[in-house]
Amino acid sequence: MNYSIKALIGAYIAVLIAFACLDGVWLGVIAMPLYQSAFDTLLREQFITWPWLAFYLLYCAAVVYLTIRPYAAQNLLSQSLAGFALGAAAYGTYNLTCYSIIDDWPLTMTFVDWIWGTTATGIIATCGGWMARKIQHKISAPEVT
Repeated sequence: MNYSIKALIGAYIAVLIAFACLDGVWLGVIAMPLYQSAFDTLLREQFITWPWLAFYLLYCAAVVYLTIRPYAAQNLLSQSLAGFALGAAAYGTYNLTCYSIIDDWPLTMTFVDWIWGTTATGIIATCGGWMARKIQHKISAPEVT
């Protein structure tokens, strides 16, 4: 089975919405004090918005392309596990690199953010995979007359 363009666009929108909600709650409510205390000397007074917008748009596209589309013929669990693997690789690369090259980068935050990114990517891949399947099923279902 392959997903239609409509199903993949629906998956992308679902991934974007899920990621925005999850990261909004995580960064805005749960973990922001932790990030602020760990990175206080590194944080800008005014955030620059275009880099994180670019990240969200590109990362969500990567989630659809690498974790949802290739596993169309398999079950939702396969898409979820692929999401966890992508999140572990992407957030691990970022956090371990930062820890290795940035002076005073906290090891605790390396693991906190790595675990968060792994979990969030698994969840958004699941949301996107579910949406793609729902849309594809609706498109593929025979019309009843």
